[in-house]
Amino acid sequence: MNFIFLSPNYPDNYWNFCDRLKKNGVNVLGVGDAPYENLPQDLRDSLTEYYRIDSLSDYDQLYRAVAFFSFKYGKIDRIESMNPYWLSQEVLLRTDFNIAAGPRHYPASHIDAETLAKNQNAEGTICSYDAVSDSNGDPLFESMTVWPEAALTKTVDTGIVYYTCPGMPAKLRSLGRKTLKSLDAKSRFVHFVFKCLTKDQEGFGSEGDYIAIDTDLCPAGGYIPDMMNFAHSVDVYKIWADMITTDRRYLDGRLLTASELSHHTVKTEEDCFSVHASRKEGPDYVHPESRIADKFHDVIVMRKELPEAAWQHIGRYVYTLRLRSQHEVDTFIKFLHETN
Repeated sequence: MNFIFLSPNYPDNYWNFCDRLKKNGVNVLGVGDAPYENLPQDLRDSLTEYYRIDSLSDYDQLYRAVAFFSFKYGKIDRIESMNPYWLSQEVLLRTDFNIAAGPRHYPASHIDAETLAKNQNAEGTICSYDAVSDSNGDPLFESMTVWPEAALTKTVDTGIVYYTCPGMPAKLRSLGRKTLKSLDAKSRFVHFVFKCLTKDQEGFGSEGDYIAIDTDLCPAGGYIPDMMNFAHSVDVYKIWADMITTDRRYLDGRLLTASELSHHTVKTEEDCFSVHASRKEGPDYVHPESRIADKFHDVIVMRKELPEAAWQHIGRYVYTLRLRSQHEVDTFIKFLHETN
């Protein structure tokens, strides 16, 4: 299989998609605007070849890159970017090079602008339905991430916080699956955003109802794929790559179809909350930075120092933790962001 991956270096953890494809025997061909020497070694090792262009927005350059790979390696089987910025470019390339696999059009959202603006006024908690679907649009993997309402409405902006959950409400699971079908989202890694109403609201619905905010036919950005791995003790990069090459998911030593998975209990005792958080420079925090690593050292799975330019906007450090309960999640968030 010849697979062209657009912008494989961004976000910086997406090299994992290329790596898992290569391990599945796929010929992975990268096209991007970063110089080859600037690519991380892990990404270089995952690519058969890399073609640099000046801009992924320049379709003529993209066309020439795909034409070169097509001439050198033969028929191109798939083109993906896993990035919302370049989804429209994929569509044009699939059409021009007669690539059957993948959508021929990408609606930016099935939600019209007026409805979207109205939904933003509803009181509720933002959450996402994330999934890897098979060629029938049925889920091989599902996950839920939450952006706590309190973190979004606090008076002092202390930093980011969101977490991937060990499970998912049945109502959100059902709605996510219906959205997969309505968008004809086949063989995709998707990210659908909803708002769960925290009280009855006229014009919106009842407490516990979900209203759609956005739909992306690509993965959630940033470290959310890694958070899914931590929360569910899986490898979503491999789940996606196995879907690409087999239309199945490898589980318990064998490849299972979506239909077989529907009769299989995927949730295990290892499932937990995966919390991603930072705190901005400036506020007068109760607990110094040094105390965070000391107090939570046994549950921190990733701690990363960001470039200085991001300290004011995001924070100097970002943390990802594996926690067992909602109480532990709330305790950590309070400890991290509590101010004097």
